[in-house]
Amino acid sequence: MKQIYEKYLPPFVKDTREFQMLSEIEGNILTEEKQAKQYLEDDQWIVTATERGLKRRAKLLNIVREQNESLEDFRQRILFLWNHHKPYTYFHLLDWLEGICNKDNVTNVVVDMQHDLYYLHIEIRLIKKQLQEEIKKTVRKMIPANIVLEVTLRYNLYGEIKPYTYGDLKRKQFRYIDIREEDIRYWEM
Repeated sequence: MKQIYEKYLPPFVKDTREFQMLSEIEGNILTEEKQAKQYLEDDQWIVTATERGLKRRAKLLNIVREQNESLEDFRQRILFLWNHHKPYTYFHLLDWLEGICNKDNVTNVVVDMQHDLYYLHIEIRLIKKQLQEEIKKTVRKMIPANIVLEVTLRYNLYGEIKPYTYGDLKRKQFRYIDIREEDIRYWEM
């Protein structure tokens, strides 16, 4: 990495042995500094943060990474908690849920509010099942105490599985529980 340092030297000094050794040492230092600067810039935002940056944000939020939780799921949970604020209207709640649950312009959440019964039902797709408990805890803090909250998963329905034959399902060795609880949109047949 001595090329990084040598480009700042005048041409008559580049051939000197001492400056070549110095270029090697300083080139490594400059490379390390460049990498440290990149990590620092990446850690400023949750979406690009390294594991160290995510741990720092988790400490601020008083949460701990679970053992079987992947880095991307942990990032999603931190982003989820970092961005939540109390929506004072139903439409802010919908926007917040769509921001958390929707991916690739696909709706992963259905909200049913029955005002006369003080009942709020949130149904999320299986692809977001790891967020079910977090959504329940966070929405419970957001909504008034007199509203009954129910957060459920939207399991696969017969109409979604109908295009697949028994042979297709058998070839993939799906069990009944897999057919019900794995998001059908991501099956590879």
